[in-house]
Formats: sequence, C-alpha cells, structure tokens
Amino acid sequence: MNDAFALTFAPTTWRHRCAAALLAAVIGASVWPVHASNSSTDGETAPAQALTAPDDAPIPAVPDLSALRTALTEFHCAELEVAVGKDQRIAISGLTAGDTDPDSLALLAQDFLTGQRAAVEIERVSPALCEPLTLIGPFRASNAGSASSLSIRFKEAAGTSFVDGQDLMFDIVAPDFPAHLQVDYFTSDGDVIHLLPNPLEISGRVESGAVRRLGERSAGGRFWSVGPPYGHELIVVVASPAPLFAAPRPEAEAVASYLPALKQALDSAAPATVATARFLKTRAP
Repeated sequence: MNDAFALTFAPTTWRHRCAAALLAAVIGASVWPVHASNSSTDGETAPAQALTAPDDAPIPAVPDLSALRTALTEFHCAELEVAVGKDQRIAISGLTAGDTDPDSLALLAQDFLTGQRAAVEIERVSPALCEPLTLIGPFRASNAGSASSLSIRFKEAAGTSFVDGQDLMFDIVAPDFPAHLQVDYFTSDGDVIHLLPNPLEISGRVESGAVRRLGERSAGGRFWSVGPPYGHELIVVVASPAPLFAAPRPEAEAVASYLPALKQALDSAAPATVATARFLKTRAP
C-alpha cells in the first residue's frame, strides 16, 4: 500500500471533510472629534479650539479578559474567542454545536466587564459534534488553565478553512509532560476517523512541549485530502500520560460505537490528562 491513504472502507468511502472556526473579531472605528472655529456676534472670529490629535489622546487601559476567557470554557459545545478592539469594545466570536445563546454570552461579558455589553457573533454547526466536546469538557478546561497547553496549529495562510483537494495537515503542540496523543476527526454525519495512532504511525508518544505534525505527504505516514460533502467538522486531541486505549481502535468507526469507549477511557485516565479541539470547514473549489 502506498503513502496515499484514500480512507476507503467497504461499504463506505471515508474522505476527510473539515469544519471551520470562523472567528470574527468585531472592531469598531475610533472617531476623533474636530472642533470648528465659532463666529462671535460682533463679526470677529473667535480663536479656534485646539484639535486633539489621535497620538495625543490618552490610551485607555485594556480590560483584563482572563476571567471571561475562563468562563467561556464552560460552554463545552463551543469554540469561543474574545477580543478587544481599538475603541475598547469587547467582541465574542466563534462556533457552537450546542444551544449557546448570543444574548447569554453578551450578558456574561457584561458581568465580567463592569457593565460593558459585548458584541457577539457566533455560527452554529452540527449538534452531532456536541457530544464529543461534552465528553472532553473537563480535560479541555484543565488544558485552558495550563501554563504550557496542548494545542492544534494550522498554517496561518490556510487557517481552518480547506478547499476541495487540499491536504489536511496540522501540528500538535504537546503539553508540559511526556504524553501519548489520541487524535480523532469527527464528521458531521456521525463518523469518526482516528488520525493518530494509525496503521502507519502506531505510536502517539511525544516529549514535553514537542511538535508533532500530521498529514505531511513527505513524512511517510498517513495523509488526507479534503473532499465532499463540505461543511463543519471537528478535530479532538487528548494527551494522556499513558495511551488512552490498550489496543488500537479501528481506523474508522461510527461515533455511536466510539463515544462509550472514549468515555470509559477518559473516566479512568490519569489526572494529568488534558484535551483540546478545533472546528474546521471545507468548501468546494
């Protein structure tokens, strides 16, 4: 079998389809006042008021968003980001597979930011992706509070949006302990593909803080190309001190079969175990 992996399993053809985290920060434009000169009643022109140049204006303090970011991790079925614009307006954006309500997020921000109401822009994805996110919720929260966290990184130019025929390639940054990685790709139609371990890369072990790249064609391991159907999907990574499963899982299986096994493995996982997730999106050429 050659390096190209078509992810074909009879009777179903498995191809990677991805889902996007379209994180849009709403940044308002700052408006600087200009005061025109005023005419007096006796015809003389009053001195013009001094203009305040943007460079001379006091720079407002940037609000501390750490508490709000921590609170947002409680929304287990969502990938949310918070940002602050030049005018100090707070914006929450991201995707959700659950029933996250924009008004609730705006009110939450108001509680943490002394009455300031945030702008909220979120996109809904398949509810089928909520269950795996809920299972890893506590481990995801632990990861968010770590000084050196487990993370998924895509090339900046590509981001989390992939076009038909494009290779699915990304890096995983290990946490601050030697770990074994379990990398799962959840599709919106109820399937899961185990990207790591896989038959060509049977070990998911990484050293503390190491970077593990998946999907690189020249590396001799599995690689995948994007294909239809298009839409939002999900990558989940769990890092544990010992392998999450004693025996390899089938390379592809139904989510309904996998999630009970994943729950059992997470219930017995070591306390140091952490997890992270990213939404992706695929589109036609």
